[in-house]
Amino acid sequence: MTELTAKEAEALIDRVGPSLGCGDCTYGAVFPEGRTDVCAVRRMAENGRDYGFDTIYLVWKEPDGSVKHKEIKNSRSTKDYIHIDSVVVNEDGGVSVKFGSGGSYSGVPWSESTKVAISNGEARVSKESPRSYAEKAKQAMVKVVESHHHNHPLYKPTVVKESVIDEDRKIAVFILFEQIDTDRCSTDGKGWRGDQFRYSLWKMDGGGEPVQLYSDHAYIRGHKSEFIGTRGRDCSLTNLKLEGDVIKVTHLKGERVEEQEPEELTFDL
Repeated sequence: MTELTAKEAEALIDRVGPSLGCGDCTYGAVFPEGRTDVCAVRRMAENGRDYGFDTIYLVWKEPDGSVKHKEIKNSRSTKDYIHIDSVVVNEDGGVSVKFGSGGSYSGVPWSESTKVAISNGEARVSKESPRSYAEKAKQAMVKVVESHHHNHPLYKPTVVKESVIDEDRKIAVFILFEQIDTDRCSTDGKGWRGDQFRYSLWKMDGGGEPVQLYSDHAYIRGHKSEFIGTRGRDCSLTNLKLEGDVIKVTHLKGERVEEQEPEELTFDL
């Protein structure tokens, strides 16, 4: 076994890992018990203003002394901070890396495990099966967040606002928030209508993929517009509940935020 030092692994990722110019950092290597030739390393890249992401790498040393790496996870779409939970060598020689996030930006605390098989200087990455329905559901929610990412400097990030998971019945429901438009030209601007937000309700049943049940979108401003005499409309969904075979969520009824009143919407499972 050829020994790999933490310094070597971190130096490699410092060279090859992404950089955004401010706050870039490579975190301490995590080795599996009983092995010194392979480890997992976290790389954080930040621009110092409004964007950053984490990348997890597996780094190993070949018998000839060469140090190699393989990216196994990144959070470019969600901006979530990722932490390494464990690195374990399996009976077949493959390395399992478990990592997760508190959902700092996606709104979903999640965990995931990836198996990496190393052979002839190459690494083959495969995702391991979730250990519970809740873990599977949270991974699916993060995928929805990633697929609804909107790259605009004035947009708020896409996020899961609320979620409910029934482990026994293998049912999950969640509310997704997105910003899909703005007529502001700067962060300090107000615009004529302001920002357009969309809230949507999603359901995941058993082994199926999440399905959208309902959505609403509307423009809203921080202050009343002198042109239209209103701040706009609040389309938010809140107070998500799963009661028996019914999904309940609170919506605001009315076309002007100054006059809107809460109402409960119900959906059958």
